[in-house]
Amino acid sequence: MKKVLLLTDFSKNATNAIRYAMQFFESKTCTFYIMYVHKVSGYVTDDLLMSPKNSIHDSITKKPQEKLDALIEKLKNDTKTQDYHFETIIDFDVFTDAINQVVQKFSIDFVVMGSNGASNVKEVIFGSNTINVVEKVKCKTIVVPSNYSFSPVKQFLVSLNTDDRFSSHLLEHIIDFIEDFKLKLHILRISSENDASNISLQDKESIALLDSKYHLVEGVPIDYAVSSYIQTNPIDITAFITQDKSFLKRLFSASPSKELTSRMKLPLLVLHCH
Repeated sequence: MKKVLLLTDFSKNATNAIRYAMQFFESKTCTFYIMYVHKVSGYVTDDLLMSPKNSIHDSITKKPQEKLDALIEKLKNDTKTQDYHFETIIDFDVFTDAINQVVQKFSIDFVVMGSNGASNVKEVIFGSNTINVVEKVKCKTIVVPSNYSFSPVKQFLVSLNTDDRFSSHLLEHIIDFIEDFKLKLHILRISSENDASNISLQDKESIALLDSKYHLVEGVPIDYAVSSYIQTNPIDITAFITQDKSFLKRLFSASPSKELTSRMKLPLLVLHCH
């Protein structure tokens, strides 16, 4: 059974990511934990005064709990043929601390969230919450772009920068993912021109037992290479290895390249190398 943590702030973006998860895991037996993290700044005095007989905690959680219950009822109606179970969680902690606690407590397999970039600011691809999760939550995370419509997931692209290596931990995650969801694996390796033959040999030794399509590109920026590969191959989901510091750095940039924008047109699976 899969244990999946779905993050929501009740926005259109978050709801779209949850819908994606319902379809992505449709062949699995799943428990979905749908979590809303309440900001301290979101406390409203009127909320506390409305029901003085109730505890402050009950007063604060009433509205989000009602929204979560309504969301679950809709999801249950939409997924009657699936073997799904739903739980709700409301927390008041620091966003990533709350997620890490749930990941550990319930042995979560995947976190799913929307990219939550500000919809009116085209330069922002990832919102701060998403960047923090990518950086600080050590759990496989699927980030779904805003307005992305689900299509069957069959082709999986892992792109590796010059400094990325296939650790045993990373390989285990990749193998589990492609076998679990019956995916065709594509590996796109970017290397410096003077290290191409050496790094290609290391890669092929690491993935010798895998049925994969391997492509080596020399001396090209990774975002440009990934963008070109996605345009010429039927990729359904891409991977981001957290040791890829150049990509992580660009997530914080106010004006990332067009290539990076293209890369985030597809769902992104965040994998941790350690």
